[in-house]
Amino acid sequence: MTPYIILIYGLLVLAGGIMGYVKANSMASLVAGGVSGLVLIGSAVAMLRGMYQVGWWLALIVAVILLARFGMAAYSSGFKMMPGGLMIILSVIAIVALLVGRTR
Repeated sequence: MTPYIILIYGLLVLAGGIMGYVKANSMASLVAGGVSGLVLIGSAVAMLRGMYQVGWWLALIVAVILLARFGMAAYSSGFKMMPGGLMIILSVIAIVALLVGRTR
C-alpha cells in the first residue's frame, strides 16, 4: 500500500510544480516540483520492484524536505491552504504512511 501512496504523492507534487509554473510563471516551482515529483515516483517504482529500502529512504528524505520547506514558509508568512497547506498535509500523510510501512 505504501508504494502506491508515494506514487500518488509524487504525481501530485509533479502536478503542483507544473501548476505553479502555469499560474505564476514560476520556473522554481517547475524545477523543484518536477525533480521532487520524479524522485518520489522513482522511489515508489523502486519499492514496487524489490528495492524497497532504497525507495523508502528516498521517499522519506524528499517528504521531510518538502514538509520543512512548506512548513517554514507557512510559519513565516502565515498559513495559506494553497499550495503550502496542501503540501504540508500531503507530506505528513506520506511520512506517516512510510513510517507505518517501514517493516516490510
